[in-house]
Amino acid sequence: MNQYHGELISGESDNLEFKRSTSLLKEAVQTLCAFANHQGGVLYFGVTDDGTIVGQPVSDDTLRNIANTVKLNTDPKLYPQIEKIEIEGKMCVRVCVEQSPLKPHVAYGRPYIRVGTTTQQLSQDHYQILLQQRNNGYGFDFQPCSAARLSDIDELSVQTFLETANAVRDLNQNLYLPMDQVLDKLDLVKEGAVSNAAILLFGKNPDRFFAGHYEVKAGSFPSDSGYDELTNAHEYTGNLLTTYGSAMDFLLNTLRKSYVKGEQGGIERFEFPQGLLREALINMIVHRDYRVDVKSTLEVRPSSILFYNPAQLFTPIITIESLKRHHPSRPGNKLIAKIFYLMGLFENWGGGTLKIMEAAKQRSGLEPEFDFRDGMFSLSIFRETSANG
Repeated sequence: MNQYHGELISGESDNLEFKRSTSLLKEAVQTLCAFANHQGGVLYFGVTDDGTIVGQPVSDDTLRNIANTVKLNTDPKLYPQIEKIEIEGKMCVRVCVEQSPLKPHVAYGRPYIRVGTTTQQLSQDHYQILLQQRNNGYGFDFQPCSAARLSDIDELSVQTFLETANAVRDLNQNLYLPMDQVLDKLDLVKEGAVSNAAILLFGKNPDRFFAGHYEVKAGSFPSDSGYDELTNAHEYTGNLLTTYGSAMDFLLNTLRKSYVKGEQGGIERFEFPQGLLREALINMIVHRDYRVDVKSTLEVRPSSILFYNPAQLFTPIITIESLKRHHPSRPGNKLIAKIFYLMGLFENWGGGTLKIMEAAKQRSGLEPEFDFRDGMFSLSIFRETSANG
């Protein structure tokens, strides 16, 4: 049985559509737009509405025509995965589009959404909500960095990432593949256009393109208020992978440590689990609003650790209260989050805040505090009061 046959048997749904042939290409583009504005989906050419495989002539020109028609008649442009497949001995075309971080998309000037097995025009209210989320920064990392070129990417950083992702997540990526092909597979480059995420994650000098928009300022203070006296201060630049490593080292070197005797000598015990610190730091990086010229900051004080950065909550989907329970995943920068996930640096999108709360309460007995005001998000993790005196 063809590997896609089971998918077809399930019948049309909110993420599956059949078209008899590419003569219905305009309607197909509208459906792909609806998929992108919803939860993604798959469309087949060469299959009737009831799932009968009829096939159609398919050449390389056919595939190119589908790709170009979709690209030229959608805004923001869609780049679906298109492949020629054989089902029951007949040639068909399978077109797949993911839920888009740049939604709402329009096709032929109109926005569409998938409702059950139908493609419908998106309501004005729903369109405005999606547009507001996009304008607030969601999907910024997917957008092209107009002045950037592939020569601005640090190949060593990409190589190091691949080695880690292959080992940790079984990415199974060829280490000798040309860099542009690697970045294309990771959605970091589209048709030669280098994305904001590519420069932020792997750029040789991100400051050329995002001056002050990505740096992390870290400091430790002898008191719980004021900024006049610091015992340790740093500003970390470089791409996000470098910045993450430097900021994590700062936390581990600044926070208290103790040593517990074990059978094979002393065991170092950090004041907070490294997993908690990693989760808090990565949340700060993947959710920050990189359009804003305000540094992310780490403040270590006698009673608390503060993570503070420009961000968007994407209300009403995410609220401060929802962070304290299971909630939908909505990383502000999905591509950046994906790279950190592939490196094994965090596990669950949407569950990170719960991990932070549980780990912090287990260690200090105090619940962390989330806050959002004036476009700035903060997380305060409170230290053990017995150690503060």
